[in-house]
Amino acid sequence: MSVKEKKVKDAPRTLKSKLQDLKDWSWQHCTWLTREDDFSDVIISSRIRLARNIKGYCFPDRAEDQELEEIVHKVKEATKKCPSLKNALYVELSDLTEWDKRFIFERRLASPQFVEREQPALLVIDRDENLSIMVNEEDHLRMQSIAPGLGIREAWSRISNVDDELEEHLEYSFSDQFGYLTACPTNTGTGMRVSIFIHLPALAMLDEIKSVIKQLPISEIAVRGFYGEGTEPLGSIFQVSNQLTLGRTEMGIIERLEKIAQKLVELERQAREKLLKNDPLKVKDTVFRAVGTIKYAQIMDSIECLNLLSALRLGVDLKLIKNIKRITLNQLIVLSQPAHLQWLHKDTLSPRERDERRAEFVRKFLQL
Repeated sequence: MSVKEKKVKDAPRTLKSKLQDLKDWSWQHCTWLTREDDFSDVIISSRIRLARNIKGYCFPDRAEDQELEEIVHKVKEATKKCPSLKNALYVELSDLTEWDKRFIFERRLASPQFVEREQPALLVIDRDENLSIMVNEEDHLRMQSIAPGLGIREAWSRISNVDDELEEHLEYSFSDQFGYLTACPTNTGTGMRVSIFIHLPALAMLDEIKSVIKQLPISEIAVRGFYGEGTEPLGSIFQVSNQLTLGRTEMGIIERLEKIAQKLVELERQAREKLLKNDPLKVKDTVFRAVGTIKYAQIMDSIECLNLLSALRLGVDLKLIKNIKRITLNQLIVLSQPAHLQWLHKDTLSPRERDERRAEFVRKFLQL
């Protein structure tokens, strides 16, 4: 299954989801979307991912299905013994429809590579959706934790605790020389990827994104699009993450990315001040044109929606819009995506129907 909207196949007209438990939680359980910190005007969220493999088993891409099923069983039994995961939801990938898979991907609970797998795989989700574990993605375990704003240390505290609990019941593949062994050599070492989901509308309006990226230590840092590797930025939202883990400590990686994130926040805030000072009318036109479009649009595709929400978010941050909260816009970034619209309307919609419902839904959600 492709994660791009145009390639998602229509499911049967009666939409019966294997993920009903998760969908019944509603967005209010997605706590990384409902809290803020001092950096939330620019950084939407932070994520830490740990890659781990179980000693004695082939990496998933080289393993037979029987071996992958054994790994699923071992990890499932281990997670059930973890106090931090006592209320977790267990989702077998084979039980899901294509729209279910799209739903968990949009929710940032799983990677596009994971939901496209056809071999035995398991997703473990904690009830607050702050943490999930992909079993048999590129590695046996891909644990990830998400926190609002520049909450890298919050995410690290959570995922480190779960990692320690699991290690009491699973023997990881580990080398005294290289560290944690992973399918991809760039993950070997700590097995850690730290990333931020960052909104840079002013830098985009000033056409300064490329020059800012050139200032980053590109050998250490990767800048990707909205959906991660191989995708384009949408709504001026980018993912920034570390590249290498070998020879580095966890806290060293965290501190380095925090420093880079804070620099990006500083540059974006300066760009916003520059825009307001040099061309306030252009800023207001961008913001209020988005308000008008949302208020009266009858058809709205996903890309247009993200661009409009980006303009509104800028307007809220610059205090040009006072009756909409930033958190509301963060929630819409997720809720306006295709599978979430399917869920909200309890039926399978054609692409045209989704675009019509999206325009109506966003307008009502913002009370415009």
